[in-house]
Order: sequence, then structure tokens, then C-alpha cells
Amino acid sequence: MRSKILAALAVALVALTGAAVAATQIPDGNGVIHGCRKVNGGALRVVARATACRSGERPLSWNRRGPTGPAGPSGPTGPAGPAGAAGANGATGAQGPAGPALTSFDSLAGLACTIAGEAGTTSISYDTAGLAQIHCVAGSAGEAIVRINEFSVGVEGALGDEFVEIVNTGTAAADLSGWKLVYRSAAGTSDVSLGTLADGTMLAPAAFFLFGGSGYAGAHPANKSFSAGLASAAGGVALKEADGAIVDSVGWGDATNAFVEGTAAAAPPIAPAPGKSDARHPNGHDTNVNSADFAIADTPSPGIGN
Repeated sequence: MRSKILAALAVALVALTGAAVAATQIPDGNGVIHGCRKVNGGALRVVARATACRSGERPLSWNRRGPTGPAGPSGPTGPAGPAGAAGANGATGAQGPAGPALTSFDSLAGLACTIAGEAGTTSISYDTAGLAQIHCVAGSAGEAIVRINEFSVGVEGALGDEFVEIVNTGTAAADLSGWKLVYRSAAGTSDVSLGTLADGTMLAPAAFFLFGGSGYAGAHPANKSFSAGLASAAGGVALKEADGAIVDSVGWGDATNAFVEGTAAAAPPIAPAPGKSDARHPNGHDTNVNSADFAIADTPSPGIGN
């Protein structure tokens, strides 16, 4: 429609001026109509280009494009589209550098560990034969309860095949640094040492620590060995803290020493291997009466639960 109007205007201008300009040249290739206005009189004629104006005429043009106007305001933002599908996994990265190497077995001590869902640290202890035990020692929550749990005074033909077992039935690890296991004869008043535990010795909850006699031959290895023999008819053993305080004790047979709690437990009989023992049932059961807490076991279980 616009082109028809421009063409009609061009024809009208040609008719008014009498110029012999072909209508096909008006407007020009850029859509602009050129004209010449005579200064004196104002006569107007259409030309194909502005340079065609004569002396005494002024060029005119129509349909010139003005400057670009300011941008209009942005329309409202539409709703976000659904998330696209996840892309494929990238290539595997280069292998990282190796961590520091352990320089010794003892370097395991202090490493992080978990026991019963609770974070702890690794502890290592050794017996006199160099046998190592690794324990996971949890935090300070809870309480350690350490008891003499089972003992044997030898087997037929090998009285040195004897042991004393302790257990931690509490919920926290026990620090046994400097603790001692001692023995007294039936009416004895002085201690005979069966072993002192090294600093850093820890006993985890539900764990056992086994003292083995000079001829101990049980299936479970001893954690620490002792050379003094236990009298089969009567005697007593006690577990003491580093300051000498008694943690737990038991007397057997007709013992009358200070290690007897309440009344003495029955002496375990000397029998063919694997022999017999006195044991608590269940583990760690303690009424502070030896005869009630210990019963003769037909099958000893050193180092494991009764």
C-alpha cells in the first residue's frame, strides 16, 4: 500500500511540474522521493536524484529514515522451563598423590577407628612374648567395669598350664596403665606379682585380657605371661590399680587371705587337659561374694566369653 501511495505522489508531482522524469525512477532505490523547489515562486518539480536540481532551486526529499528511537520496556519474564536432563559423567581425573606411608607397626596407634558406632582411636599393647593386641578405644562416654572373669590352677600333669582372665563389661575403654595382677597363698599377707601392665594398655568394652602361666597351652594366646605358680588347693588373686587399690579379687578353696570376697569360691579341680576352671556366668557377674559369683566350668574358655 505504501509503495502505491509513493508512486501516486510521484505521478502527481510530475504532472504539476511538467518534468519528464520517468515514474519508475521515483522513488529511488532507497525508497526516497527527490524534488527541486524554485526559490522564486516556489515551483516544485520531481527529479530522480537530488543532484538534478538547477541553480536557483533547493533540493527536497521525502521518506527519509529518522534516528532510531529509544528501546521500549522489556516484557514480563515468562515462567522457567523444566530442567534439562543430566549430562553424561565427565572423564575420570588423574590419580592423586599417595598418602604418607606407615613407618612402623606402632604408627597404627592413634589412627581413627569406630566401635559400636562411636568414633575412637587405635591403641596397641604388647605382652612379654611380643604378641601385639590392637584395640579401638572410644571416647570418654560411659564407664569401664573390669573384673577377674575366669581362672585355672593347672591341668593334670602340667600344673603350669594355668591362667587368669580379666574382662571389661563396661561401656567405655579401661586404661590399665600400671595395673598389677598379684597372688597370695591361702593365708598369705604379702603379694606375689603375676605381672604389671605397660603404660598405654587399654581394654575395650567387652574385651578380654589373658594372663598365662609358665606352661599355659590354651587355644587363645596369652596377652601376658607369669612364672609364679598358683596353689591348686587354696589361694587368691587380685587386680590392682597402679596406686595399689584393689579393683577386684577372688579367693578359692579354704583360703582366708584378704583377697576373699564374702566366702571363697570352690577350687577348680586338677583334671586332664584342657582341665577345669572357675568362671563367672554371665561374664563379669559380681555380687562381691566369690562363692556366688564363680562356678566350676568343665570346659575352660580363656580369652573368650564364658
